[in-house]
Amino acid sequence: MLKIHCPKCREVFQKSDFVLLDFVNTITHASCYTGNDQLIHDQGTFNEFVEKYPFFQEPEQLD
Repeated sequence: MLKIHCPKCREVFQKSDFVLLDFVNTITHASCYTGNDQLIHDQGTFNEFVEKYPFFQEPEQLD
């Protein structure tokens, strides 16, 4: 799994962390988010986002 950091607290996201996805596909811990709630596109655990959105998955290795 990729090691992605919260842009606010700089902590690496854990699978069970509750996060928010904004309109520019930035994820932030829900507890760290200070922006406009109308800009939130999705919410859930970091693990759910990794499974749901391909841009959070590691690229496949070429042989």
